[in-house]
Amino acid sequence: MKKIFLFSLCLCMANLVSAQTQQGYVKTRGRMVNGRHVSGVGLPGATVTIQGKGTVAVQKRDGAFSFPILGETYMVESVQKKDYQLVDVDAVPKHYRYSSNPLYLVMEKPEQQTEDRLAAEYKIRRTLTRQLQEREDELASLKEQNRITLEEYQKNMQKLYKDQENDEKLISDMAKRYSEIDYDQLDEFYRQVSYCIEQGELIRADSLLRSRGDVNSQVEAELQKGRAIQEEKERVRQAEAVHEHDVEELANRCYGYYETFLAQYQNDSAAHYLELRARLDTTNVEWQNEVGHFFSDYLADYNRALIFYEQGLRQAQLQFGIEDKWVANFYNNIGSVYFYQGDYAKALEYIQNSLGLLKEIFGPEHLNLAESYNNLGALYDSQGDYKKALDYYQKSIFIRKKFLDIENPDIADGYNNLGGIYHHLADYAKALEYYEKSLTIREASLGLEHPDVASSYGNIGLVYEQMGNYTKALECYQKALNIREKVLGVEHPAVASSYNSLGSFYFTQKEYEKALDYYQKGLNIRGKVFGLGHPKLAISYNNMGTIYDYQKKHAVALEYFRKVLIIWEKNFGPDYPDVATAYNNMGLVYEHQGDYAKAIEYYQKAFTIWVNAFGSDHPDVATAYNNMGLVYDHMSDYDKALENLQKALTINEKMLGSKHPDIAIIYSNIASVYNHQGDKTKALEYYYKALSIREEAFGVEHPIVQNLRKIIINVEYMQAVEAKKIKSYNKEHCVTATIAEGDTPAKQQGLSGEYVLLEFADWNQDSETSLFEKNEALRGQPKDILVLKDGVVTQHHFENVIGALFNVKHVSREEKQYIDKIYKTWKKEYQKGKKK
Repeated sequence: MKKIFLFSLCLCMANLVSAQTQQGYVKTRGRMVNGRHVSGVGLPGATVTIQGKGTVAVQKRDGAFSFPILGETYMVESVQKKDYQLVDVDAVPKHYRYSSNPLYLVMEKPEQQTEDRLAAEYKIRRTLTRQLQEREDELASLKEQNRITLEEYQKNMQKLYKDQENDEKLISDMAKRYSEIDYDQLDEFYRQVSYCIEQGELIRADSLLRSRGDVNSQVEAELQKGRAIQEEKERVRQAEAVHEHDVEELANRCYGYYETFLAQYQNDSAAHYLELRARLDTTNVEWQNEVGHFFSDYLADYNRALIFYEQGLRQAQLQFGIEDKWVANFYNNIGSVYFYQGDYAKALEYIQNSLGLLKEIFGPEHLNLAESYNNLGALYDSQGDYKKALDYYQKSIFIRKKFLDIENPDIADGYNNLGGIYHHLADYAKALEYYEKSLTIREASLGLEHPDVASSYGNIGLVYEQMGNYTKALECYQKALNIREKVLGVEHPAVASSYNSLGSFYFTQKEYEKALDYYQKGLNIRGKVFGLGHPKLAISYNNMGTIYDYQKKHAVALEYFRKVLIIWEKNFGPDYPDVATAYNNMGLVYEHQGDYAKAIEYYQKAFTIWVNAFGSDHPDVATAYNNMGLVYDHMSDYDKALENLQKALTINEKMLGSKHPDIAIIYSNIASVYNHQGDKTKALEYYYKALSIREEAFGVEHPIVQNLRKIIINVEYMQAVEAKKIKSYNKEHCVTATIAEGDTPAKQQGLSGEYVLLEFADWNQDSETSLFEKNEALRGQPKDILVLKDGVVTQHHFENVIGALFNVKHVSREEKQYIDKIYKTWKKEYQKGKKK
């Protein structure tokens, strides 16, 4: 009914790459003092702000800190400590790559940094002054020795002084550099080189550098290595181009095989070739995405799907970074897989991660957020939290309406999901309204014969069926089937869904053989398309098991429910909520067999799984309490029965509201317990509560309402019998006998339809005793009955079974007087005939 979206922007979703921890230090600058290294000191009490991670407090004495990162890069936004400032002002804000080496953030007090810069400037200026003096002396000596002319001397001196003017920027830049050098981060060799340069000991610095060999020849050697590497890279590039072409060709062939097998519904083979293509290039996130989707959607092999999603996410994070829309989409997709596995906590975590990242990237109302809101709605929908589900579905539609044309199919999907919520809440008018809105948009945008149009007809049909409009329901189901068969072919899984809907329809009509036929057709398709172990088959087995249970073929029913249990446990594990459904249905069979101990055992198993999966306030948990309550009622343990039913009532009132039809079911069950206890007044109180809800939900003419009215009248009849007020009660009531279908003794005597029961053995309409007690007393014994239909009274004798259902019916006083008149007239004539 609801639709959850897997994003398919080219990439898949997978598990997060394992978080890496970046180490760092906040410290003062390491220095060289008189040629010796003096280490800096850690600065506890500093704070480091990392984008997306918040503020990290530096607490350790050595200034050490750490923070987790995903992917390869991170951004330092600020570093702060009272009375200190960063030595390198360009260190923040700045992106850094993850490294196994620590991140050093060097801080000094402003006055210390100023002192360091002035000291460095003084040393450099002193060195340059000395160099200037040496150059002046050299030029003067050359002039005195007549080795240069006066003109050359003057020209060189002018250039020397001009260079000195330009040295001011050099002095400033070098002073900045040497006042910022953290000698802690240099090895001993380069500490000495830098120290010599800073002190103006350039000859010594040159000597140290030369000790490592001839740099010119070493550079040339490295250049030759580089050229050789480039040549090798070119050969590799050419090989890669050939490889890329071959991979593309093989990938196309694999995809061709995949499509061929998919068209034949040979999904295992189709998956093999899709997986083969994905293995060709594990960096191609689109291929990882497609095979992940296939394993998830067609094979329900969620563990295999996650393998490919994980690979896709790792590559996406490497290629696009950790805060990219692709990553958000992957979070959503992995959440969707956990949703299908029934791990709602993990599903919620990943889909919320997706939503949070999309908000950061696009803002709070971007179109890309609509899918995440929709999926959160579907998640809460499945957990029975319909209020939250409704809120998220409405947010999704609100955003889509802002960005999309009103006839966009995505808006139709949103209306469909809203319809599903109101359907759950038994607000059938609203459910129908939204389903029909969805249908109108889908027909306008997709055409009259689209699979989504068929889905709309299926949902609308279900609402009509639950409202008791069976003609309309069957019409919608048939439209859905016709579209699916025409567009998708007669062996498509969607056609199996239509067969399932038709099977459920005929089940409600008590046409069990017809229902089984449709369920079997759906099962055949699903087995062929998905394979015998797929969860879709479990749905068919479950429905068929329910039919066999109603047919009192309890052994066969249990066999089918065990098949369901095996499939769901194998695919999802023993704690999956649908496993609880199998246990619950097996409990129903044991209850119908009268094995109440077994029934309680299986209901308890279901209860435990549902509580662990959903918490204690969920409609499924209420179902378990309700079913256990009914078993205790059968066992005449009325206190336990009422205790469990009251728990079910409390949960459903909280989750579904006080007017939901499921509340009426529990009211009816509570009433039944009080009736069995003999408290007719309490029983009628709860029956009337149930009647009020059902009349409002379904209308007074609905069969469910009519059946409940019959029960109420029968209880009132018994109450009147007990109070010995039957004559007063009979003024507006009569007892009816409705002939059962099939080859019954009543049918063999020509009886059919509904009759007014006038006499049953020695019971008649004016008897103060209960007809139902009389019927129980004469079960299996001969009896005579007198019935009235269409003004004609007939008398019949039965040796054993009659084949009729007795009920009490409300009639007007005029009708009852008419019945009494005919009965008295017949009785009078009959007595005359006997005397003759």
